[in-house]
Amino acid sequence: MAEATWKFAPEVDAAAREALAAAFAQPDRLRPLPGAPERLAARRRYGLLACPRPLPFQVFAKVFSEDSPGRRLRLLLGRSDAACEFRIAVGLRQAGLPVPRPLALVVERPASGPPQSCLLMEFIADARPLLDLLAGPPVAVGQAEQAIAERLARLIVDLAARGFWHKDLRPANILVRPHVAGGTPSIVLLDVRHAVAGACPPEQALGHMLAAACGFLLAEGADAAFVRALAESAVRIGCEVGMGLAPQAAEAALDRGRAFARDLAARAARKDAARPDRPAVPHGALDTFAHRYGSAADAASYRDRRFARSRHGRKVDAAERRIVEQLMRDLAVRGRVLDVPCGAGRFLPILAAGGRDVLGADAAPEMIDLARRAAHDAGAGAGCSFVAADARRLPVPDGATEFVLCMRLLHRIADAAERAAVLKELARVSRRWVLFSFYNSRSLRGLRERLRGRYAGETRRTVAREAAEAGLAVERFLPAGPGGRQTLVLCSAAHPER
Repeated sequence: MAEATWKFAPEVDAAAREALAAAFAQPDRLRPLPGAPERLAARRRYGLLACPRPLPFQVFAKVFSEDSPGRRLRLLLGRSDAACEFRIAVGLRQAGLPVPRPLALVVERPASGPPQSCLLMEFIADARPLLDLLAGPPVAVGQAEQAIAERLARLIVDLAARGFWHKDLRPANILVRPHVAGGTPSIVLLDVRHAVAGACPPEQALGHMLAAACGFLLAEGADAAFVRALAESAVRIGCEVGMGLAPQAAEAALDRGRAFARDLAARAARKDAARPDRPAVPHGALDTFAHRYGSAADAASYRDRRFARSRHGRKVDAAERRIVEQLMRDLAVRGRVLDVPCGAGRFLPILAAGGRDVLGADAAPEMIDLARRAAHDAGAGAGCSFVAADARRLPVPDGATEFVLCMRLLHRIADAAERAAVLKELARVSRRWVLFSFYNSRSLRGLRERLRGRYAGETRRTVAREAAEAGLAVERFLPAGPGGRQTLVLCSAAHPER
């Protein structure tokens, strides 16, 4: 018999608690969802709880298997996925936001096998997905559609005004109950685990959520007139509650939404291209990474988002640039330099300084276009050439470069054999120096990733061993910041006089 620990939501009364406990004690307690079989995805099982004692509502159950050391440690600390979602749902409900009523969090520890967490919530039986109500040929927005747009807009504004930012407002997470008192539709928000509190000011949170909602709707084929009604309603309601929104805020949200919809379409196209009925493609981490920036919009989004939008990103960017610039001076590099992957070209002005010849290589042609433009804008275009290439197979002769820079690539490769292939290629093409970066698994960020069951990087000892096996001798490690996760490694080639 499994030991079960219960934590009930404040609004669940004693009778409901007894009924839920009795239902949970049954061997076959989960029933498939109406219209869909019970499914397993991302360590979660979904279904309806069979309740022998009558309750005035149906109970939706989401089961999480805590089957890794990191997940079990997070469970012990009260930070499991189920516990976090339960806390968020209770907070949203107490803030008066329309989410399914959270009922309980149950943790089961069987005598054998991994523990599991179960989140119990009220099942919304009379609601329909938003897109079902918007399906059909484009027409003028009528009263029913306008009412839904108003309700959804008010939900987004209410989330922002109460300090929340829901990061996944796709139509599948929005249910509509069209037939309530007075015929006014109501909105119910699902998947509350994506809602975070205090992440940014209300006006900024509203802008992010509105742009995302517009983008998801457009990508799913919703009528553009409905999307415009949503944006205009949200801005109007936001102004009514005292948010300082610019007059063009609705148009700005629509522009961002259209760009987001294009990005979603590009990602979907890349996934379609990798289906089993299409020609086979390699499946290494670098192949996946290259396809992430398969459109100009994806590449530009990475350039603008990764280092420019946040104070932390700008700080990290400046620190890495200083390290590279100082090394180029200390090592007196005058020969040819290889930057792989060159990305959007943020290091090119430093590498090309003093008239050095620079070759930028990247697996994504869209990134190369941005790098070429960056080099030209910095006045370094004459000394830079570019090639689309895989870091495991560089079209560069042996020992043809004096200095190789490989920044922010190896931390994406969890497979040791794939890392070895890249390091051997870097060693092959350099006659003197190689500078690469990796994630330090001993950092605080690395510890957090291990607790989440994700790839956390490598230790310095492992990196030094792998570099030596590839023909590189580690000269020094260069942390980008005290205790930083991103660590730089300067290596000398084993055959400097090739």
